[in-house]
Amino acid sequence: MFVRILLGLAAFIGAAFLLLVVVIWLAGWDWLRGPVEARLSGALDREVTISAPLEVRWRWNFVPRVRVADVTIADEDWTGDAHVITLDEAEADIAVLDLLIGRVNLPVVSASGLQLRLSVDEEGRNNWNFGGDGETGEIPIIGRLRLADSQVIYRNAAREVSFSASLDTVRAEGGAGEDSTSISGDGEMRGTPFSFTGEGAGVMRLRDPDQSFAFRLDIRGGETRFVFDGQLGPGGSFRDLAGSLALQGENLRDIYDFTGIPVPDTPPYDLRLDLSRAGDVWQARSIEGIVGESDLSGRLDYDAGRERPYVDAQLVSSSLDFSDIGMLIGAPAVDPDDMSESELERAQARRLRDEGRIFPAAPLAVERISGVDGRLVFEGRNVTGAGAPLTDVSTVITLEDRVLRFDPLEFGFRGGRLVSSVEINARGEVPVTSASVSFSRLRLKDIVPNDRLAGSLSGEMALTGTGNSIRQAMASSNGHIRVLLDEGVVSHRTLELIGLDMLDFIFASEESVATTCGVANIEVEDGLGRTEGLVIATPESQIRADGVFDFRRERLELQVRAQDTHPNIGSLGGPVNIGGTFRNPAISPDDETFVRSAASVALGVFLSPFASLLGTVQLETVEEGACQAFAGTAETQ
Repeated sequence: MFVRILLGLAAFIGAAFLLLVVVIWLAGWDWLRGPVEARLSGALDREVTISAPLEVRWRWNFVPRVRVADVTIADEDWTGDAHVITLDEAEADIAVLDLLIGRVNLPVVSASGLQLRLSVDEEGRNNWNFGGDGETGEIPIIGRLRLADSQVIYRNAAREVSFSASLDTVRAEGGAGEDSTSISGDGEMRGTPFSFTGEGAGVMRLRDPDQSFAFRLDIRGGETRFVFDGQLGPGGSFRDLAGSLALQGENLRDIYDFTGIPVPDTPPYDLRLDLSRAGDVWQARSIEGIVGESDLSGRLDYDAGRERPYVDAQLVSSSLDFSDIGMLIGAPAVDPDDMSESELERAQARRLRDEGRIFPAAPLAVERISGVDGRLVFEGRNVTGAGAPLTDVSTVITLEDRVLRFDPLEFGFRGGRLVSSVEINARGEVPVTSASVSFSRLRLKDIVPNDRLAGSLSGEMALTGTGNSIRQAMASSNGHIRVLLDEGVVSHRTLELIGLDMLDFIFASEESVATTCGVANIEVEDGLGRTEGLVIATPESQIRADGVFDFRRERLELQVRAQDTHPNIGSLGGPVNIGGTFRNPAISPDDETFVRSAASVALGVFLSPFASLLGTVQLETVEEGACQAFAGTAETQ
């Protein structure tokens, strides 16, 4: 009885299968196209169209080969594109017996002319969430995927990124082994064009839950180059990325276009690091390389998971070149005509020279710090370079909601130190810069190279200005500058020259005279610094200066007068004017001095050589206690 039932059931199944074969033979396979379109459209929640007839080549191992052509899948309305996927043609082997248990098994898939358009709008919506609720059903099992003439077009309005990539499968030699994938393309990121090439494992490795996906990617944008050699995590997870990264370029500031991390202008760089991702945090470890003529090492974390991405870095330079420091603010200490320097360094130095300026006009890129917060600890342990007055540099930089702080910002000098705190507040329409500086025992020759006046400087400065560059901030600054000269010495010939004591100057020795004190007190208002006291005194003379430091035009107008403690013959007695620009000051006698000098010449011509000396007699003497009074004022204010 039971056997008869089984035999009857087998006969029924055989007859049904024979009838199916006859129907398919007579009607053709294309009758399945409509049901397939309907099934796929419902599963993907997108309209799927198969324009060309289905072709099936039946094989008696129950793994027929199916060919489809002219396939399109509709895109979301907001993208402006008609289709998210278009396919010229594809062939796939289908394991029929697996279909009986509800499993889609495709041992081999070959696609040609595949175009995939991926879009992200400014609100962060994407167009690849097929199925509406995110459920796309059981993912087919694909043994081997081969692509030819395929293209991926990606546009991300939120991140200002777009690119077009060509994908091709590189078949393993002899058909044995694993296929690999090649990729190449170009695009634009934040307005900067770039191109890329790469190679990796077979595409299907991306969905293997037990294996990583190894790949190498070479990205070039202008003079910037990134080369990554590493792997994605199991299943093609970008959250488990790890590998080595090499960076090269003319200016580190350009990496902002690729990473969103704000960096100042720098000389050419060549860096290597280990890059990994842990969740939302990108980690750069073992950073090593050079920036300009300076070495650089350290680590950096970039947390992209916060509402405002956060950068946390610690960098060290064991040998920091002096010219590279100036490059950071747009004032490199290089010869503009030295072709061994980078083009940007020469351009910055040439601009300052041609303008006759010392304050750089390089603007703060406010838009680059608007959406990022962070903290950077930097240490330059040894400053090198010809004529470098600095010995070391260190700072802690914080960026919080468009407020940039350098606190502290410290510079070591030969025997002295400068400690400052700088804040740039970019929350308003116009950035506001404030700086407080204290310094002690700075050698005067390191600040103003000369062989006539020496000593060490101590003092403090507090200034606040507006604008998006150092030049603009100084031009609008308010505050004060106070300086004391310690252990000063001045050339005896210099004292006589400033006093226009011609006879003493001619016969004066080069011996130096120790100063009893030196003090400068400058009040700054709207970019104009007025001297309220600038005195250098010796036991026998006193040098006073009065005038204006114009930070707007970077010009100075000082009147310098030297007074002796005793009258002497041969002195013109008039003040010396120091004018011109900060970069190129000019020294000339005052008009009064010229008048007295002309009178002296006239007397010499019409009377006698001895009489001409009468016009050069100086009768003024030093006011006792004047320098000490100025010093006391500066110390107490």
